[in-house]
Amino acid sequence: MGIINTWKALDRDKAKLRVVPKQAIPTGGLLEPRKYICIEVTNLSNFALTITEVGLFFSGTNRRAAVIKPIIIDGGSYPRKLEPRTSFSAYMIPESVSGFDGHRVKCAYATTDCGLTFKGNSPALQQMLS
Repeated sequence: MGIINTWKALDRDKAKLRVVPKQAIPTGGLLEPRKYICIEVTNLSNFALTITEVGLFFSGTNRRAAVIKPIIIDGGSYPRKLEPRTSFSAYMIPESVSGFDGHRVKCAYATTDCGLTFKGNSPALQQMLS
Protein backbone atom coordinates (compact mmCIF):
# COMPACT_ATOMS: atom_id res chain seq x y z
CA MET A 1 0.00 0.00 0.00
CA GLY A 2 2.90 2.38 0.74
CA ILE A 3 4.22 2.11 -2.82
CA ILE A 4 0.83 2.94 -4.34
CA ASN A 5 0.39 5.96 -2.06
CA THR A 6 3.88 7.21 -2.91
CA TRP A 7 3.18 6.84 -6.63
CA LYS A 8 -0.13 8.72 -6.28
CA ALA A 9 1.54 11.52 -4.31
CA LEU A 10 4.26 11.90 -6.94
CA ASP A 11 1.69 11.88 -9.74
CA ARG A 12 -0.47 14.45 -7.93
CA ASP A 13 2.47 16.90 -7.73
CA LYS A 14 3.32 16.61 -11.44
CA ALA A 15 2.56 19.33 -14.01
CA LYS A 16 0.17 18.02 -16.67
CA LEU A 17 -1.26 19.79 -19.72
CA ARG A 18 -3.33 18.44 -22.58
CA VAL A 19 -2.60 20.17 -25.90
CA VAL A 20 -5.10 19.50 -28.70
CA PRO A 21 -4.83 21.19 -32.11
CA LYS A 22 -8.20 21.62 -33.84
CA GLN A 23 -9.84 23.26 -36.82
CA ALA A 24 -12.11 26.23 -36.23
CA ILE A 25 -14.56 27.48 -38.85
CA PRO A 26 -16.11 30.85 -37.96
CA THR A 27 -19.83 31.32 -38.52
CA GLY A 28 -22.30 34.14 -38.10
CA GLY A 29 -21.92 36.28 -41.21
CA LEU A 30 -18.21 36.98 -41.13
CA LEU A 31 -16.89 38.58 -44.30
CA GLU A 32 -13.93 36.23 -44.45
CA PRO A 33 -15.04 32.69 -43.51
CA ARG A 34 -11.62 31.00 -43.55
CA LYS A 35 -10.53 28.15 -41.34
CA TYR A 36 -8.38 28.78 -38.29
CA ILE A 37 -5.98 26.57 -36.37
CA CYS A 38 -7.07 26.31 -32.76
CA ILE A 39 -4.72 25.11 -30.04
CA GLU A 40 -6.71 24.08 -26.98
CA VAL A 41 -4.70 23.84 -23.75
CA THR A 42 -6.20 22.16 -20.66
CA ASN A 43 -4.57 22.13 -17.22
CA LEU A 44 -4.86 18.58 -15.84
CA SER A 45 -2.66 19.36 -12.81
CA ASN A 46 -3.87 19.84 -9.25
CA PHE A 47 -2.37 23.35 -9.18
CA ALA A 48 -2.38 26.45 -11.37
CA LEU A 49 0.00 26.75 -14.34
CA THR A 50 0.80 29.80 -16.45
CA ILE A 51 1.01 29.21 -20.21
CA THR A 52 3.54 31.58 -21.75
CA GLU A 53 3.72 30.25 -25.30
CA VAL A 54 1.73 28.15 -27.76
CA GLY A 55 2.68 27.22 -31.27
CA LEU A 56 3.77 24.50 -33.68
CA PHE A 57 6.88 22.31 -33.93
CA PHE A 58 8.35 21.30 -37.29
CA SER A 59 9.45 17.72 -37.98
CA GLY A 60 13.11 17.00 -38.58
CA THR A 61 14.30 20.14 -36.78
CA ASN A 62 14.13 21.78 -33.36
CA ARG A 63 12.59 24.96 -34.85
CA ARG A 64 9.15 26.11 -33.82
CA ALA A 65 6.53 28.63 -34.88
CA ALA A 66 5.35 30.47 -31.78
CA VAL A 67 2.02 32.28 -31.84
CA ILE A 68 3.08 35.70 -30.57
CA LYS A 69 -0.37 37.31 -30.44
CA PRO A 70 -2.98 34.54 -30.50
CA ILE A 71 -6.62 35.31 -31.08
CA ILE A 72 -8.35 34.53 -27.77
CA ILE A 73 -12.12 34.77 -28.05
CA ASP A 74 -12.96 34.99 -24.33
CA GLY A 75 -10.91 38.18 -24.04
CA GLY A 76 -8.59 36.72 -21.40
CA SER A 77 -5.02 37.82 -21.01
CA TYR A 78 -1.96 36.15 -22.51
CA PRO A 79 0.25 34.72 -21.02
CA ARG A 80 -2.60 32.78 -19.48
CA LYS A 81 -2.85 31.46 -15.92
CA LEU A 82 -4.88 28.25 -15.89
CA GLU A 83 -6.41 27.00 -12.68
CA PRO A 84 -6.80 23.22 -12.27
CA ARG A 85 -9.21 21.65 -14.78
CA THR A 86 -9.60 24.84 -16.83
CA SER A 87 -8.68 25.47 -20.44
CA PHE A 88 -8.34 28.13 -23.10
CA SER A 89 -8.04 28.14 -26.87
CA ALA A 90 -5.62 30.17 -28.97
CA TYR A 91 -6.52 30.71 -32.62
CA MET A 92 -4.26 31.46 -35.58
CA ILE A 93 -4.56 31.70 -39.36
CA PRO A 94 -3.06 28.66 -41.13
CA GLU A 95 -1.57 30.84 -43.89
CA SER A 96 0.69 32.42 -41.26
CA VAL A 97 2.45 29.07 -40.82
CA SER A 98 4.77 28.13 -43.61
CA GLY A 99 7.12 25.18 -43.61
CA PHE A 100 10.56 25.83 -42.21
CA ASP A 101 13.10 25.01 -44.96
CA GLY A 102 10.69 22.44 -46.38
CA HIS A 103 9.92 20.78 -43.03
CA ARG A 104 6.30 19.88 -42.27
CA VAL A 105 4.47 20.73 -39.07
CA LYS A 106 4.86 17.90 -36.56
CA CYS A 107 2.63 18.92 -33.63
CA ALA A 108 1.29 21.75 -31.49
CA TYR A 109 2.86 22.69 -28.18
CA ALA A 110 2.34 24.77 -25.05
CA THR A 111 5.09 26.01 -22.74
CA THR A 112 4.67 26.95 -19.09
CA ASP A 113 6.40 29.79 -17.25
CA CYS A 114 8.63 27.24 -15.51
CA GLY A 115 9.94 26.01 -18.87
CA LEU A 116 7.99 22.75 -19.29
CA THR A 117 6.79 22.01 -22.83
CA PHE A 118 3.81 19.78 -23.61
CA LYS A 119 2.96 18.53 -27.11
CA GLY A 120 -0.19 17.34 -28.84
CA ASN A 121 -1.26 16.27 -32.30
CA SER A 122 -4.47 15.49 -34.14
CA PRO A 123 -5.67 14.51 -37.61
CA ALA A 124 -7.28 17.97 -37.92
CA LEU A 125 -3.90 19.70 -37.72
CA GLN A 126 -2.31 17.42 -40.28
CA GLN A 127 -5.28 17.84 -42.63
CA MET A 128 -5.18 21.64 -42.49
CA LEU A 129 -1.46 21.92 -43.11
CA SER A 130 -0.99 19.24 -45.74
